Amino acid sequence: MKRRLTACFTITLLTLCISTNQANAHDPLFLTSEQSTPDTGPYLPDGTISFAFYGEFLVEGETRGFQANFQEGDFFQLELLIPARAPEETLTNEQLPYLLIISPDGSEKALYPSIRTRFDEPFTNTSYYTLISNQDTAMSGAYSITIISRYAARFTTAIGTSERFGTPVERAGDRPSTFSETEKKIADWYSEPNGVITTEALDSQSTNDEPREEPTEEPTEEPTNESNTNSSGSNNKLSTEGENNTAGEQVTKEVVELTEPSNRAIWFIILIGIAAVPVTLVFRRLRNPKSSTSSN
Repeated sequence: MKRRLTACFTITLLTLCISTNQANAHDPLFLTSEQSTPDTGPYLPDGTISFAFYGEFLVEGETRGFQANFQEGDFFQLELLIPARAPEETLTNEQLPYLLIISPDGSEKALYPSIRTRFDEPFTNTSYYTLISNQDTAMSGAYSITIISRYAARFTTAIGTSERFGTPVERAGDRPSTFSETEKKIADWYSEPNGVITTEALDSQSTNDEPREEPTEEPTEEPTNESNTNSSGSNNKLSTEGENNTAGEQVTKEVVELTEPSNRAIWFIILIGIAAVPVTLVFRRLRNPKSSTSSN
């Protein structure tokens, strides 16, 4: 009896777990740059069937789109998520993507990020933040949904609540055909972004408008430059010494040239002095002839 109760409890628990996991699962599709508008993106014949659209924006102003058909009174659910990883989780609400919905009657509604609720996906071992969660009652016809970027970022858009894997989709693009292929594509998308949106890039993008100085290239020294420098240095030294020697010779020559006239003047004065002695005696004798006669 106890074994039967245990078996029934286990089966019930497994059933609940399976049903709960199925309620949280979505059939994945991957949006590319070629699916930039709703009429070029996937077309879902039944918008109540759950799909998850994975994509990535590389620059501001990019768009991705898809269409979903509803019956009058259907439950309309649309969500926008980002991976719970850097750098997306570091972006502000003003930098994150937003949704533009065009209803079958032509009315438009823009949905902007207003919440940030963490969601952990156990099947793919990935985590997300829900930014937009919109529920409404659908009108009959096709809804056109556009995801619009305001910064480089990865995103996921989820629609519908009913699980029906393998539902035919028009304009599906490169849709995975096996579980392993799907798991690999999600892992590649989740592991690392293709765009340059690292934390350093976020800082550098805010300063892109500032003027940048062009780097100056320093001339590379060739092996012969050292010998050329040494030889030129020695040549400069020799030329400097030669100039100094030449300058010294010129100074010596000028000193000699300056001293020669002064020596001549001295000798001229001495000769004048020697010649002046007898002349002086002659003048004295001429002035005193009597004294010289008396003495005789």
